[in-house]
Amino acid sequence: MRSATPNHPPRPDLPPETELSVLDLPVRDEGHYECQRVDGASWEDVFASHARFSQCLLSDVTVTGGEWSKTTFADVRVADSRLLGPDLSASHWRDTELVRGIASGVQWHDADVRRVHFDQVKLDAVNFRGAALTDVVFTDCLLREADFGGTKMTRVRFPGCTFEDADFSRAKLSDVDLRGARLHFKAGFDALRGATIDGGQLVELAPALAGHVGLRIA
Repeated sequence: MRSATPNHPPRPDLPPETELSVLDLPVRDEGHYECQRVDGASWEDVFASHARFSQCLLSDVTVTGGEWSKTTFADVRVADSRLLGPDLSASHWRDTELVRGIASGVQWHDADVRRVHFDQVKLDAVNFRGAALTDVVFTDCLLREADFGGTKMTRVRFPGCTFEDADFSRAKLSDVDLRGARLHFKAGFDALRGATIDGGQLVELAPALAGHVGLRIA
């Protein structure tokens, strides 16, 4: 059964783990995988465009490269896994959570991400350009050189996160809560309209904001 709060996406609607069948077939283009689990797999350069995963548990999975564009993940839990450079462009994410693990060099551009929870994930040089993020929460994540250029964010929160050299250029923010995060942006200060920060964060951002508008402090 789903559980949710006003500030938290619902948990994936997964059957008990004992009721999930083991996915023992190669993942393929346009494949449909429902009520299955994967534990300890390594997928390298897999071509799985237009595939669909629903009510699946992916645990200790390593995905290296590969073509996953326009793939759908609905009611999926990805735990303790490593996403190393896969192309997830224009993919669809619904009621899904990514718990712990690493996402490095992932191409999430033009993706549609709704009601998704990133929890304790290290996101390194990921590309969300042009993506739409709605009702998404990043909790205790490291976002190093994350590219949110042109991203549309609606009701997105970042409690306990650390940003390092994030790019928000031309992003469109609506009801985005950055309170509780450590902020370091390399570009995109103009796009922060529509975001909420606290007083301490404003003090930290003040030198960069002053430099951005050409204000000299003497």
